[in-house]
Amino acid sequence: IGQDCLQKFPPNVIKNTKYNIFTFLPLVLWNQFKYFLNAFFLTLALTQFYPPLQVGYLYTYWVPLGFVIGIGLFREAVEDLIRYTRDKELNSRRYAKLTQRGPLSTASKDLKVGDIVYIEKGCRVPADMILLRTTDNSGAIFLKTDQLDGETDWKLRKAVSFTQKLKTDEDLLGLELSIYAEKPQKDIHSFIGKYTSHGNPQQEEALDIENTMWANTVAASETSLGIIIYSGTECRANMNNSTPNWKFGLIDQE
Repeated sequence: IGQDCLQKFPPNVIKNTKYNIFTFLPLVLWNQFKYFLNAFFLTLALTQFYPPLQVGYLYTYWVPLGFVIGIGLFREAVEDLIRYTRDKELNSRRYAKLTQRGPLSTASKDLKVGDIVYIEKGCRVPADMILLRTTDNSGAIFLKTDQLDGETDWKLRKAVSFTQKLKTDEDLLGLELSIYAEKPQKDIHSFIGKYTSHGNPQQEEALDIENTMWANTVAASETSLGIIIYSGTECRANMNNSTPNWKFGLIDQE
């Protein structure tokens, strides 16, 4: 806690887009022509370049097909642009990180495992964290988890008792403290971990789900201070996300 972590962890970047500038056109066209009717009319339009099979003018085949494909391209571009804008907004959101020089404003995408971060009331939690301190003397805080599990009831979370009793936040940086966390997994309702103080005497404290603040939850009360234990793709919320799929109607599937 309070030291640079030597292990490699995923960057704390949210990415929900389906395409990039190179894959957009090939993937969208591939998905468009997986429709039987689109593939059928493409084949029919191609046959019109062969004179013995030509019936009518080429534009009577290519213009309607191009219009339908163009609408599909436009729709996918708009939807992916909305995802990109939303991701950029979340990745650029600023948080105060506790350092030896005091609180340092840092973008969400630049946060990493081991960083100690302030979460203000009403702010979104940027990564999976262990709650170390709150402005409430009891160390309690309530979280809104509706964006994570769909439940509207606020969840009670408690800070680690040892760190909550410290006089100031900066005291965290002058102690030899460490946290053990289980490997990343999807289950948002359980957690196994251990907090250890390596001072004299050595102290240990078991950690469970009540000491956690998962990414995409929102602080509903009090200002809190937590340490990041999972980032980016290893966060519970990201591990439970599914890749956006191309939508097919029942008729197209049949």
